[in-house]
Amino acid sequence: METTKLFGFLNGQESHPGKLLKDHLKGVFEKSKEISNFHGDNELVETLKHICLTHDVAKSHVKFQKYLKTKKGHYPHSEPSSYLTFMLTKDIFQAEIVRRHHSYQLNFEDIMSFWRNLNYQDVIKALEEFLDLSKIEYLTEKEWKRLIFQSWHSQYLLNKTVKAEDLWFNTRIENSIFITSDRLDALNVDRINFDKISYQQDRFDKFLESLPKNHLSDWKNEIRESTLSNVDTISEPGIYTITLPTGAGKTITGLQASMKLANKLSLKTIIYVLPFISIVDQNSEVAKNIYDKVQEDHHLVSASKEKEDLDNLERFILSFRYFKEPLIVTTLAKFWEVLYSPNANDSMSFHRLKDAVVILDEPQSIPPEYWQGFGETMSFLSKKMGTFFILMTATQPKMAEGKELAPKSSFPKNRHSYNIINKKIFLSDIKQYTKERADNPSLIILNTKKEALKTFILLREHLKNNLFFLSTWVIPKERLDRIKQIKQLENKNLPRNLISTQVVEAGVDLDFDYIFKDLSPFDSIVQAAGRCNRRMLKELGTVTVAEIVDDESDNERSYASYVYDSISLNNTKEIFAYKNKFSENEVQQLLDKYYKALSVSKYQKGPWYDIKEGNWSNYKPLIEEHLYEDVVFVDVDGTVSNKLYEVESLEHSLENYERKKQLWKEIQDYSINVPHKELEEWETHYNEVFLEEDKKLVYKGNGVWLITQLGIGEIYSEEVGFIPYELKEDFYG
Repeated sequence: METTKLFGFLNGQESHPGKLLKDHLKGVFEKSKEISNFHGDNELVETLKHICLTHDVAKSHVKFQKYLKTKKGHYPHSEPSSYLTFMLTKDIFQAEIVRRHHSYQLNFEDIMSFWRNLNYQDVIKALEEFLDLSKIEYLTEKEWKRLIFQSWHSQYLLNKTVKAEDLWFNTRIENSIFITSDRLDALNVDRINFDKISYQQDRFDKFLESLPKNHLSDWKNEIRESTLSNVDTISEPGIYTITLPTGAGKTITGLQASMKLANKLSLKTIIYVLPFISIVDQNSEVAKNIYDKVQEDHHLVSASKEKEDLDNLERFILSFRYFKEPLIVTTLAKFWEVLYSPNANDSMSFHRLKDAVVILDEPQSIPPEYWQGFGETMSFLSKKMGTFFILMTATQPKMAEGKELAPKSSFPKNRHSYNIINKKIFLSDIKQYTKERADNPSLIILNTKKEALKTFILLREHLKNNLFFLSTWVIPKERLDRIKQIKQLENKNLPRNLISTQVVEAGVDLDFDYIFKDLSPFDSIVQAAGRCNRRMLKELGTVTVAEIVDDESDNERSYASYVYDSISLNNTKEIFAYKNKFSENEVQQLLDKYYKALSVSKYQKGPWYDIKEGNWSNYKPLIEEHLYEDVVFVDVDGTVSNKLYEVESLEHSLENYERKKQLWKEIQDYSINVPHKELEEWETHYNEVFLEEDKKLVYKGNGVWLITQLGIGEIYSEEVGFIPYELKEDFYG
């Protein structure tokens, strides 16, 4: 029967306070048509029609209507709605989309188990509670069983005539469009009104003209023009690479190449993916100089307007991080969610990959054991969705075969040499490698936050000229400010020294004469070396690498082993045993050797292989949360406590949920993650009774802490961030 006839049975019932259920169902369908038509997925409209028009039909149940009015009781509407979806579509996976539209996609076996174990009479009874079945052409028990037990079971499981990844894709694209449409309508958004990409050569020319000119400008322009000419030869979706040394201007080259390609082939979206939030901010600023419609996306982004000034579409984008604009700058962690996460809301931007250019900046930051599966994912999506992937880095990993767009190039001359210390050293030995560097711009990179802090304490008198410290124990707001301060000193050619963890290794545009680096995987070392004599202003920079031992550990364990896997480290050591002194122009050959060894020694795993096995909910985030770490808010300027108090005070409601989410985003700029045991040690130290207003460290519950303004200068130093209690005396004296 026609699904629209169902509206005759809804009798003025509501889906949300003040919104008629029939208007919501129709609204969701209209929005799914807008999204499908814009992306050229017209063939999905009929399928989406049944999903959209049945997904909330069980909200007409008297129990749900009572809940809307009184907020008492509860009626789970998704499952009974999905029974009707299956009755009308005869497709279990479309019914599953409805059944799970407020949660997450299940594994293939779990889907099968649920539908096979349903009792037909129970289904009919559930439907009769909110529908007049005498007016609907529904499946008989025989047809129901035949579809589930025979047709579905034999076709999809035993004969495997449909591959699990194809089934996953069909379900995910339908789910993506439907979930987006549902959330849009719930927030009373009328239309999305997507914008098309326009290539503006004059904007690029103006921006390039504004850049400072130096002895490398002509060389960079030659590389960029050569890359752009190769873009003209692209005619079909696939995987492409731009392999250029650090400092060669990859950001502007990648942006111009992608926009030229999108304009040439009438593509819908450009998605620029970066490994770290700090460089999302940095690259977004570049993008905004050459294009108006840029969406900066990461979990710290907050609205540029006051809440009451936001329209419904802006609220939607902010709440769900939906990729709306033609040019998106986002994080690799978010892109990973969009690709693989089974959570309904995470899938919303998946359809935006259709006819899109995806720039993956520094793709080697993906763990090597995922490379092959990620490469297969890119190849699959380029065929299914017409997606163009551009992998852009100085250290191109072996993920998939791709066509190189950049010319084979290296810097006009060697910028730095590598000096490998093939022996283990103690932290105190670092002094001998920095004793003559106090007046030269130097960068020292350590593997753990405590190791970096101990190094700062050890060297602060020695490297006192404009000494800075960076780690993820420094709040994001101060990290960005600190990078800007160092950059200002660099521009004035003034002394500067930085002790840091790996937060500076990729995408941070800083330049030092000398780098000392604790041992790490070889590609990480090469990325760090990109900060050494970056602009070729010195004759030759030096990168020194040594393996530092934790002298407080048993068996002289290296700090590198706390952070990196043994396979990557051992392959790096083998490279260094073969060659312990080399120049920049020898790096690519050694990288090829390293990646080749890594590809045969690393066991390949990850979400793509789970998808191919039908294990669609076996998902792990790219960056896994450390369960032993708590969230700590640091009230350095007196603004955090009040906002945190407001979050705690707001009652549970849809409107308050938006406000909570907004406040939470605003205070993320003041948050760090600290192991629970480190915080407990400070709490034990303060075990005497404090009045609430005198406390320096407050536990707020659920793994959340607050360092009050009274704790600044003790638990948290504005110079180096969080101070572990065990290092309190060493740091403060």
